[in-house]
Amino acid sequence: MPVAARAVLALSLLLNGAALSLSAGQAFVREAAEVNVNQRYTIESISVAGAQLEKASIPTHLRRRLKSLIGERCDMAVIEELADQIRSELHLRSVNEHLSKGSQPDRIRVNFEIVKKAVAFDVSVPKFLYHSSQGWTGELDAASHFRNTSVTVGAVSNGDDSTERFTGVSARIENSRFFSDRIKVAVQIEGYHDLWNDATRNALTALPSHERSALDLYRSRQNIAPEATVTIARGLSISGGVSFEQLESERPGSEHSAANAVTAELRFGRKFEGELGQQSFDTQYSLRAGWAGLGSDYSYTRQVLTGRYEVKMGKQTVSDAFMAGSITGSAPFYERFVLGSSSTLRGWNRYAINPLGGTRVSHNTVAYGRLVGEGTVEAFYDAGSLSANGQSSQLRHSIGAGYRQGIFFLTVAMPVTEVHGALSVRPVFMAGMNY
Repeated sequence: MPVAARAVLALSLLLNGAALSLSAGQAFVREAAEVNVNQRYTIESISVAGAQLEKASIPTHLRRRLKSLIGERCDMAVIEELADQIRSELHLRSVNEHLSKGSQPDRIRVNFEIVKKAVAFDVSVPKFLYHSSQGWTGELDAASHFRNTSVTVGAVSNGDDSTERFTGVSARIENSRFFSDRIKVAVQIEGYHDLWNDATRNALTALPSHERSALDLYRSRQNIAPEATVTIARGLSISGGVSFEQLESERPGSEHSAANAVTAELRFGRKFEGELGQQSFDTQYSLRAGWAGLGSDYSYTRQVLTGRYEVKMGKQTVSDAFMAGSITGSAPFYERFVLGSSSTLRGWNRYAINPLGGTRVSHNTVAYGRLVGEGTVEAFYDAGSLSANGQSSQLRHSIGAGYRQGIFFLTVAMPVTEVHGALSVRPVFMAGMNY
């Protein structure tokens, strides 16, 4: 933005600050985020729902975070991150940031305006998807909150994330402050019925008998998984737990098998504002290890590293997301990697890539989005490879475009393949909702 335009914006703030309405304040937030002019101002005070921090009903660690911003330069990326955290921890419908003129020309006041939920529980649709070549996937969750404890019950039919389609119910009980603001504990309970694609059955039958015995098709599985998460520092957390999973084989007369594992996860993410605009990154390393010491019939190690970087420059957004994973040992089917879903190698049919899934995976997505009206138009490029032990990997590509408004999206994706020396594309359509 030209210097003159920035000067006009700053002068407007000084002259009209006392009369700013909520909508004008929100307009200022959006404009400030686009031009980084907000970094010129120092935060004079912070309030929540109009109450000063000392009187606000918020957790201690959030109060400390907010108080540490007073006297610092205004960073909209940090303020928006804290608004999301307040909304999540207090189980609110929404939290809006309202900026107004301070007592001096170079100072501003920040107020987090909250909107409470109308009911004691809420219903959400974390995922609802139609894939033109792979059918429907849907998940419905109902959650109830009481003080620091939340209970979520869900129903799911998922044909998008695993080799098989799994249908069933789940429940999660979580305490967000277990003796400390930094400790969270939860128990996940799941029960699923599994359906297998004919391509998977045929590929399994074609395997040598010694390889086939390690890949057992199961008709159902149940899981109980307690875990604890500790927040070490801002944006840095570590989790640990165990998973007790029972599998019912399709083979007549077979006993249930156990796929018990220890689990661990390390996550680090930050939001910040720099010369390029509002930037954020999030990286996560997860580990699952089937262990005979827990009575597991499967002995394996599954490791996954994911990451995402995003930068917002006014109405434009550029992002890059990657995933890399490996499995060693003998793991059950639900642990194996797939590509060709609603988020990986979009446009490809997973069963054409590998109907049995894989033990080695790498994937990357580069996307560009632009705000158009109330929604975002996006173009993307996916590249990934999937292989099993002893198999060579092949790098595959896909391109596509889509439109998203709120939680609703429509995507057209095309696998890029070479047929008789020429590129061939065959579009696949996806539509639905995704939180």
